Amino acid sequence: MIRRSFSVLAAASAMAATVLSAAPAQAIPVCKAGYQCTRTYYADSAWTVSVGGFTRFCDGTTDQWGQTSRYVETTQAQCPPW
Repeated sequence: MIRRSFSVLAAASAMAATVLSAAPAQAIPVCKAGYQCTRTYYADSAWTVSVGGFTRFCDGTTDQWGQTSRYVETTQAQCPPW
């Protein structure tokens, strides 16, 4: 009984260590005031197939399509002066 409990505890500790040692998530950059921002989401790390997108336009409206993923590219362009 004690051996079995120790084995279960050792296995649980190993799994927890694996989960905790994963790389931290990267934050998506915040869109600066006065800029139009576009985020394009890709299917995988090859960055070749886009699966979704989001744009915040200079007038404050937004448009989005598809789905999000962990592979995201953010571009920003300065809005023209009004």
